[in-house]
Amino acid sequence: MIVCYNSGMAGHTHGATSGGKLWLSLALTLIFVIVEAGFGWRARSLALLSDAGHNASDALALGLAAYAVWVARRPASAGRTFGYHRVAILTALANAAALVVIALAILAEAVRAFVHPEAPAGTTMMAVAAVALLMNTVIAYWLRGDSHHSLNARAAYVHMAGDALSSLAVLIAGAVVRFTGWTLADPVVSVLIALFILYSSWGIIGDATNILLEGAPKDLDVAALVAAMNAVPPVRDVHDLHVWTVGDGIHFLSCHVVLPEACTLAEAAQVVCALNTRLHDDFGIGHATIQTELPGADGCRVDSQTLYCALEPHGSGCGHGH
Repeated sequence: MIVCYNSGMAGHTHGATSGGKLWLSLALTLIFVIVEAGFGWRARSLALLSDAGHNASDALALGLAAYAVWVARRPASAGRTFGYHRVAILTALANAAALVVIALAILAEAVRAFVHPEAPAGTTMMAVAAVALLMNTVIAYWLRGDSHHSLNARAAYVHMAGDALSSLAVLIAGAVVRFTGWTLADPVVSVLIALFILYSSWGIIGDATNILLEGAPKDLDVAALVAAMNAVPPVRDVHDLHVWTVGDGIHFLSCHVVLPEACTLAEAAQVVCALNTRLHDDFGIGHATIQTELPGADGCRVDSQTLYCALEPHGSGCGHGH
């Protein structure tokens, strides 16, 4: 078996979210949550209280995200051979789940407000929402760059971008209440906020679940990857293929590669290194473990129909003698 290791997991990430930005964003958000909740209570505004609740979930999201960035830097060990990169994925999933809970709570309160409407203070709504809009927009802008390559940062960014839009909606609702007297604008905006939260969190839940289920990376074309490996001479077949994500930007692969029976050990090593280079440069695979097989050698039996290994209990399955 030829096992080729690349330069390590950390070298293949696209960069971590700045912990300093997250901690500063957390401090600003916590301060504003207290202020917004107080004004929402005084103004009897469900929209403001809903937005404060969403901001409170953002504080939790930012805290978890900052913790995940910190703990992911801890080195791997004998008990944690992959390190702590999955903490960021678990954090993203927890943040998205919290968004869903907040959204459902807002919807429940909106229904109550429709049945028993109250007249909120439109001017207070507008003033507080304007400050919230400014703060959330600044924080979202800080986190935007990291959100493109980190699911953890993306969850935090969605929280803050959602709050910016929510604050804008509350500002509009306050203006409607203030100048038209239509009090139902408050719960209507709350429903819109809740629906937006549900929509934005769904994609994060799906991506995080796919990673935890060892699914192929979201943007990876597995068929193209297999074709590229088969195109490396003198590869005859690729099977028992597994490709998965350990953490943000850290993709692993393992597979069996069939080579000609006359292939020497030195030639097999060259093929493995050529495959690793192709996988890294064209598909972003940071670490590949490749087992070479020679038909008829050492009793090795190849079943080319099995591209993906279907594991069975007690380690049987795959249909390959090793």
